[in-house]
Amino acid sequence: MEEDRRGPRPERPERQGRAGEAPSGIDLAKHSSVHEIYRDQVLWALDKPPGILSHPNPPATEAPNALFRAPYDSEAECYVIRDGGKTVRIWLIHRLDQETSGLILCALDEEVALTLKEALLRREVVKEYRAVLLGVPEPRRGEWRDRLEKKHGSGRVTVTRGQGTPNAITRYSVLKVFEPSGLAHVALHPETGRTHQLRVQAALRGTPVAGDDRYGDFTANRFLEEAAGLKRMFLQAYHLELRHPLTGHALRLHAPFALKLADPLRRMEEILQPVPRRSPAEREKAQRGGKGGGRARRRR
Repeated sequence: MEEDRRGPRPERPERQGRAGEAPSGIDLAKHSSVHEIYRDQVLWALDKPPGILSHPNPPATEAPNALFRAPYDSEAECYVIRDGGKTVRIWLIHRLDQETSGLILCALDEEVALTLKEALLRREVVKEYRAVLLGVPEPRRGEWRDRLEKKHGSGRVTVTRGQGTPNAITRYSVLKVFEPSGLAHVALHPETGRTHQLRVQAALRGTPVAGDDRYGDFTANRFLEEAAGLKRMFLQAYHLELRHPLTGHALRLHAPFALKLADPLRRMEEILQPVPRRSPAEREKAQRGGKGGGRARRRR
């Protein structure tokens, strides 16, 4: 029988912050909108909502909308938290874009963090994202391979396609096609971890992520906000599979959609027309520059 996707249940390791106890320092440091999925003595899996930073943007070491309200050591890739009279460190194993929601894995032990990062490099950790795309990828199961390059300007990072050996690889499969809107619910399995990788690779093929305000489609995003209530990017770090670094047991973690994704996904079934898109010329310009995909701004 497959283990529960929220984590193994037979042995529940001892953890801080049990019911009836005062919250620990790391519990208090965690951003209030971030939810716990799984935790034991060395691992902590969290469900991050959109708008929360995995870590503060350098050179800042703290941010009110960061995963933890504590200083971040960018060299060690860990948060440094005062817990009573001791210092506790929480290492990030991987990161999510600010507007991507879902699973983010942390370690409470430095050796465990190194072990998990090595497992990521060896592609021994299965990461599955779920997205709704503006269009259906062809073929409906395959692999995207691109050379992606970062450009800095106007205070933000934009990623574009470059020349040379691919450094971004993603396997994908179409789970459902919504007709006649032309939307597709897809599973994405990144083999690499480049900045904005999934968003850019989808956009490069003319099927950007619904609601993406940087690489997406302004016209389609505005339509989906009105027709389906989608007010954010539909991209979620949905599932993780790994071997526990201490026990070797299979660990399967799952972050279900929050209402702000689940309800629009349901309402997409009711859209009875093709989703309007920008002209091909406007789309090509946006793919080159990473601009103009935003939703309509509300008038105040």
